[in-house]
Amino acid sequence: MTRCITCQKPVNRNKAHMSIKLEGELYLTCCPLCQAEFEKNPGKYIRQSESKRSRR
Repeated sequence: MTRCITCQKPVNRNKAHMSIKLEGELYLTCCPLCQAEFEKNPGKYIRQSESKRSRR
């Protein structure tokens, strides 16, 4: 199970509201509000996601 790119809630890939693949990475949102937030500033959420991955 992965997490919503904006709110970090667990999201089942098969039930995600939206999925988008950018630069080889899959990003999911759980609801229309998170989709709208992601679309306003995708770079912000992608940077946060990359930062979390690099700490692992």
